[in-house]
Parts: sequence; C-alpha cells; structure tokens
Amino acid sequence: MILQAANFLLPLLVLPFLIKTLGTDKFGVVMVALSFTAILNILVDFGFNISATREVSLIKHNRQDLSGYFWSVFSLKLILILISFLGLLLCIFFIPKFHQEAIVYLLSFGLVLGQALFPAWLFQGIEKMRIVTIINVLAKSIFTVLIFIFVHTKQDYILVPLLNSLGFIIAGLTGFALSLSYVDWVKPRLYNLKKMTRENISLLTSNFATSLYTSSNTFILGMIAGDNMAGIYASMEKLVIALKSMFAPLYQSIFPWLAQKNKNEIIKFIQHIKKYIFMAGLSLSLIILIFGKYILELLYHNQQINQYSHVFKILGFIALFASLNMLYVSLLFPALKAYKERMIPMLSGGIFNVILAIFAAYFFNIYGVAMAAVTTEFFILVIALWLYKNRILK
Repeated sequence: MILQAANFLLPLLVLPFLIKTLGTDKFGVVMVALSFTAILNILVDFGFNISATREVSLIKHNRQDLSGYFWSVFSLKLILILISFLGLLLCIFFIPKFHQEAIVYLLSFGLVLGQALFPAWLFQGIEKMRIVTIINVLAKSIFTVLIFIFVHTKQDYILVPLLNSLGFIIAGLTGFALSLSYVDWVKPRLYNLKKMTRENISLLTSNFATSLYTSSNTFILGMIAGDNMAGIYASMEKLVIALKSMFAPLYQSIFPWLAQKNKNEIIKFIQHIKKYIFMAGLSLSLIILIFGKYILELLYHNQQINQYSHVFKILGFIALFASLNMLYVSLLFPALKAYKERMIPMLSGGIFNVILAIFAAYFFNIYGVAMAAVTTEFFILVIALWLYKNRILK
C-alpha cells in the first residue's frame, strides 16, 4: 500500500507541473510515446509477472531450482528486449508520427529496459515486497525531483522520457543486483527456454490484450484527434489509473500466498473479500463522479482540461469495474493456474476496446474514448463472472 500511495501521490505532484510547463500538446507527445512503450513492456514481461511469481513461490526453498529458473527467465527477457527494440526501430522508420518524435520514443524505451532488469516477480514470489516497495519508491522519487530541477520550458519535453527512463533503469539495476544474493549462477538450458515460451503464450496474449484497453486509448486518440487532445485525456486517465492501481499491490502481495492453497480455499477467500473490494471501488467512483470537476481545478488550473471534466467523471467508473474484474483476472484465475480462462476476458476485452475506441474517437472524440474505456472494463467483468460461475465453480 505504501508503494501504491507513492504511485498515486508522486504523479499528483508531477502531472500538474508538466501540463503547465509543457502545455497539453507536448505533454500529449510524451504520453502517446509512453502508451506505446507500455505495449512493448507487455511483450518483454511475457507473462512472467504471473507465471514466474507463482513458480518462485513454489520453489523458493530450493536454491538450485530457484537459480536455474531465475537465469532462464532473465535470458528470455534479454531476447525479448532485443525483439521489442527492433520493433520500435521499424515503427520509427516507417510511421511518420513516430519518425517526427523519434528521440522521444527512443528515450522512452528506457522504461522497458529498466522494468525488464528489475525482477519484481522474484521478490514477490519469495514474499519480499519491502524490497520492491523501497526500490520503486526510490526510482519514482528520483524522477520527480529531477523533473522539477531540469524541466523549465516547453522545449524541455524531451527530458521527461529521459529522466523517467533514468529512474527505472537505476531501479532495475539495483533490483537485479539485490536479487543475486538469492540465486547462484546456473547456465540456462535451451529446453527450459522453449518450455517457458510455450507455457507463457496464453499469459502474453492476455497481458497484451490488457494493454489494448489500458494503454492504447491515449495512443489511439493521439493518432486520430492529435497530441493536444491526447494530452487532455492522459491528464485524467493517469489519475483514474492511479486509483484503479491501488488494488494491484493488494492482489500482488496476496497472490504468492493464495497460489499455495487448494481450489476450495482459494474460492472461499475470493468470496470473502469480494464485498470489500466492491465497496472500495464504488467509493472511489462516487468521489470522482461528485467531486471530479473540483479535483481537476485543484490539480491542474488548466481551462482546456477543466472544460472536459465530464470525461473525468465518465472515466471514474473504471475504479469500480476494474477493481472487481482484477479480482478474477489478476488473482483468482492465476492462483488456480487457469491461464486460458484468464486469457478469454482479457483478449476479448482488448479486441473489443480497440475496435470501439477507434470508431468512438473518430465520431465522438475524447468522450467516445472515455465511454469505450469504461464499457470495456464492464465487458471484461461480465465475461470473468460468467467463466467463474460456469467453469471454476463447476
């Protein structure tokens, strides 16, 4: 919760400053690049945030097995970093919008590198969340301080992805160095890499689909309506995602413990906490619905953003729907190793969102994208509940 408090509070310091200094147009450029980087990060993660965390929780007391697994995961991530970077270069060469801001996209890639280096899955699996918290808060704090020191004019927008990447790379290197005290060097075997690739395809598909509704909307709006509108949308979406993500550390810390239980114990636990998750999500949505306009005025003091306060209120419903669907797709299904059941709602939701967001952005601009985002979260919840009742409980 301390980690998530930092994830929520530090952007509240940085976002208003960046929008005031850079303007919504250059802020939009940075956010569009960041949303594309998030998609690349999904590829490099390759579902290890779930599968590796679960596996580590089961073998954490066997140092030899843990070491072999660690270096296999890390080797595969290095290969995926190279593939994702080549993909970025192709986009820069062949897509005009990427080519125009090539430096921003290249500097933003540092986030992918930093997150790949940081073995959060290892620390979560061995239940050392304190290490994850300290390093991540440190990285985000470094970024926050450096932004205020070095970003002064609109032309400094290139420094934002540079400083952001610097914070993540420092965190990644620190986390990797600390992880070496828990493992020994074991040469990765090609057989294990192939086995991991086969097992994680469904998780990669699920996580990639997630990026289609969590990271693509700013990118889609930027491509259709321009960087300025993307900047306005991102200023609100970032706040909602920060609220939505308050549930992530709860699920992440519970997951390694829950994965060791039997099916009946897992279902009983989910049933127990469901009502509390619903109440928390509903409270957050109501706060945005009632006080959304005042929150934007207090944070941004920007007339362009304030006039779209209804968009923020629409996005507020994400806190309710996402908190509940994450209970199933981020905790229940992975704990049961029901990766295919997890893939169905996320892949369906991702495809549904992209199609809906493109049409909605074209015809209804920023309002359409906001409605698409909320509708998608509800759509995923409905499918997850259906799978829970018809496949898990039977």
